[in-house]
Amino acid sequence: MSSKEPQLLLVGKNLTLASPFVSRLRQRGCQCWVATTYAGAQAALRSLDFDMVLSEMSLPDGSAFPLLTQLEGSQTSLFFSVAVHDSCWWLPALARGQRTWGQPALRPPDFSRALNEILAGITPDAPEQSVAGGAEVVTLPVVVNSRARRPKRALEDETPARKSSA
Repeated sequence: MSSKEPQLLLVGKNLTLASPFVSRLRQRGCQCWVATTYAGAQAALRSLDFDMVLSEMSLPDGSAFPLLTQLEGSQTSLFFSVAVHDSCWWLPALARGQRTWGQPALRPPDFSRALNEILAGITPDAPEQSVAGGAEVVTLPVVVNSRARRPKRALEDETPARKSSA
């Protein structure tokens, strides 16, 4: 029976060790580190072997996508988060170093189940519990940029009527 604590690296400008998500992971027995930049993630990956990396796609100093190639063949699982409304979806990229890129995005409840399965595989003697706290799903915080342009809508009822020049 293994008693290894899962080592998780959270990468992104919107992540904090004080978030409810990290608190739940710590309650589950995970050791969590946060890197807010790609350079910070690189430094963390050079110093420690992580079981899982959870990363935003866009970082202040570039894309996090090269993590996929860097971690391929390792024992690390990698998920990228994508902000959706007031939550986020998770894109599976690697499962224990094997590419899973191209699989459907996981909504919060599905991601919670996948996360539980991965953590149970790392600590097989740990009691089964939900990282998300039962029925409640805890997601990473998403900071919405209020100055960002709204995407164009395809719905006709949201398109402003044009005034006739006649």
